Amino acid sequence: MGGTRTDRPPWLAVAVTAVGLAETVAAVVGVLVTGMSFAAARDSFLVSNAVIGTVGTLCGGLIAAYRPRHPLGWVLLGAGVAQTATAAVTPWLAAALVAGDPTAITWTATVYSAAWPWAIGLLLPLALLVFPDGRVPRPLLAVALVNGVVQVLLFSADPYPLQTVAGFAAGEAPPAWSVLAVPGLGSGPVDVASNVVLAATYLAGVVTLVARYRRGDERTRRQILWPLLAAVATVVVIAATRALWTLMPTGTVFPVISTVAVALVPMAITVAVLRHELLDIRLLWSRAVTYLVLTVALVATYVAVVELVARLVGPADGLASSVVATIVVAAAFDPIRVRLQRLVDSLLYGDRADPVRAMSSVGEQLDRPVDVLPAVCRALRLPWAALAVDGAVVGETGTRPAEVETFPLRHAGRTVGELRVGVRSGEARLAASDRAVLELMALPIGVALHAEALSAAVQRSRQEIVAAREEERRRLRRDLHDGLASVLTGVAFQADAVVTLADGQVATLGESIRTGVTGALADVRRLINELHPTALDELGLAEAVRRHAQRLARGEPAPLAFAVLDEPVGELPAAVEVAAYRILVEALTNVARHSGATRAEVEIRRCDGDLVIGVRDNGTGAADRWDTGVGLASMLERAAELGGLVSAAPSPAGGRVEARLPLARVPS
Repeated sequence: MGGTRTDRPPWLAVAVTAVGLAETVAAVVGVLVTGMSFAAARDSFLVSNAVIGTVGTLCGGLIAAYRPRHPLGWVLLGAGVAQTATAAVTPWLAAALVAGDPTAITWTATVYSAAWPWAIGLLLPLALLVFPDGRVPRPLLAVALVNGVVQVLLFSADPYPLQTVAGFAAGEAPPAWSVLAVPGLGSGPVDVASNVVLAATYLAGVVTLVARYRRGDERTRRQILWPLLAAVATVVVIAATRALWTLMPTGTVFPVISTVAVALVPMAITVAVLRHELLDIRLLWSRAVTYLVLTVALVATYVAVVELVARLVGPADGLASSVVATIVVAAAFDPIRVRLQRLVDSLLYGDRADPVRAMSSVGEQLDRPVDVLPAVCRALRLPWAALAVDGAVVGETGTRPAEVETFPLRHAGRTVGELRVGVRSGEARLAASDRAVLELMALPIGVALHAEALSAAVQRSRQEIVAAREEERRRLRRDLHDGLASVLTGVAFQADAVVTLADGQVATLGESIRTGVTGALADVRRLINELHPTALDELGLAEAVRRHAQRLARGEPAPLAFAVLDEPVGELPAAVEVAAYRILVEALTNVARHSGATRAEVEIRRCDGDLVIGVRDNGTGAADRWDTGVGLASMLERAAELGGLVSAAPSPAGGRVEARLPLARVPS
């Protein structure tokens, strides 16, 4: 139960099921052989035990056969066999009590009192605790097991095991017949404490179901709705029959027979485990809750109106009271039903009856079409939604079911994508109202998807231009370095030779030429470095930044220590490498000039396909925010060109600049 499961052979489930069914047959044979009346079989709960036990046995057998690793089937099997065991010995216990045979009474009473309490005192609450995933905390399991034993002992101490049957509870109470009876245990603090623990165990099962429903996925929630609906139906049936019995006493027929409704619970559990998608359970809930609340409200209205009219015109005029009450109920029925159905449907199906509300919830997320998907699922309580462009899914949310419907997304008469949604479990297709809302949603989603595609195309073009620019700059740098710079260097050497070999005006002219060429060569080298930083090609990004930081530290009058924390980032596109270098150089320069820091750290790493760079310092600037000056504007612009982001702000611990530059979308 705590999570360890072992395979059990299918024949074991068949064998245990056969035992339970044999006990049911034995109960029927016992009734026929002993001549037990239907009234006695009813009032002794033989009918209820037989029906509940047989259903529990069959349902548990099905689950155990098809899901042998799931403990729920074996729990239901145990409960069913326990119930039918009590039913099997009931006719013989009644006959033994009539005959006054002590030996027969002892053994039949022992089985009668010790069998069915296991079902009600342990196995049924345990079924709630292990549903639907088969797990239950071990401490809770231990408490339930110990209390189940106590419940068996308490029922075994009952001197009148058939006291609900007329004629079997008269006279002075004899000692308990069961061999398991413990003297003095039948009443008192132990009885009260055990019943409190039993109630707490059932409550823990309900709380566990609620918790699993709240944190569960769509499949788990639908499974839990099945036994929950059965439990509500059982409570309603038992409560209604007891109310009728109170108003029209007819023995114990109503409260006893109504307990047969408990059999709905194992049936619902079986459907939930094996075929939870059989029907749309939410539709059943919608109709059941609507008409239950409506029935209670109308009955209460009818009774109140009858009572009011009777007080106003007198109790003798019963016909007038009934007529007035009928008119009031008839007039109120349809408006109440419509409003109540709308309320329940909104809880189960979202805003499909209110397209405007559904559209407003989606419209708030249209900045990014993918972000619309959770809103679509919430608005219509759908299990799954996805966006597809050119047949490829670009975003999805939820768990995809077997049945999926597709809605084209269009803009200006052209299909730009698809909205795919999952059909709710138990439904073969979406309802017309669902389709109407989704078709309405498809219009703005299509526009947003087209706008996003245009934005992406513009960004790609911008990145391609930046990448081409950097590559062209790199080519120009190489040409200048290998061509013009080499020629100028040669001219400078020749001017030096002229100065060395000549004298007079020739030497003076040579010196002038050398000075001009040297200046031109310096300009060319400056241009080369501005076109593409030389340090990047010679040292790489991390080492180039480290060299720049060292120059800043040497030039700073106050002590300033730099640390470069880099990870292997591999080969980078030229545009990304240059942008990262320029951003880091600008950030480090700002630290040296404005922060008053004594230490700064540089970070260079890859993260989720992006290059992440950052500079942190321990400066203590007084400003709450930084103004966007030339340096910060330059960093923002360089990152935006590549589709990246820059965040920069002061903090109590110092300044922080971080940039995220995409790698996958930037051409190499």
